[in-house]
Amino acid sequence: MRGAAGAVPRHRLRSDFLPLLLPTAAPFRARSPPSSSSSNVNPGTGEGADELLEELLQKHGEVVYSSGGASSAALASEADEDAECLSLAVSLAKVASEVKAADIRVLFVKPIVYWTEFFIILTAFSNAQIEAISSKMRDIGEQQFSRVASGDTKPNSWTLLDFGDVVVHIFLPPQREFYNLEEFYGNATPIELPFETQLQ
Repeated sequence: MRGAAGAVPRHRLRSDFLPLLLPTAAPFRARSPPSSSSSNVNPGTGEGADELLEELLQKHGEVVYSSGGASSAALASEADEDAECLSLAVSLAKVASEVKAADIRVLFVKPIVYWTEFFIILTAFSNAQIEAISSKMRDIGEQQFSRVASGDTKPNSWTLLDFGDVVVHIFLPPQREFYNLEEFYGNATPIELPFETQLQ
């Protein structure tokens, strides 16, 4: 997927994540320059780990990740789940558009948060509109995707609907500007909404 500016997002791993990628948490040896002696590097601490990570990134590319020998069936299953979640997110965003919500954004947040895959962030202009959007989203989630939303049952200035892998944030304009979730989750990948491009 491409970011808003059309550039492919670069995924980099921080050195404190390195122990999670290694089969054991034991220290490992970094390749030393010829003029110095080799030394043990404790992953996640010190400059040695950062230098080793940079070396790995230069040698093997921008993402250093092993699926841990996951089977192709498991990977296919995960891809199917991701596709279903994307379909749910786009359907919910379309419902919001039909109820005249403004500034609808769908963000793919799976790489940066552990508890969901997509955020939908949108603006409504009254509690009645929030109620209408929430009601229609709950109906679509239950009827078409067998997903029951948890979260707020009464409209608030920031109303939350949690469909599991898709979390919807409905804001009134002042709260949308104040909390500015798009900036807070600025590394998330924005999803292009097909119904919005047709309107332009």
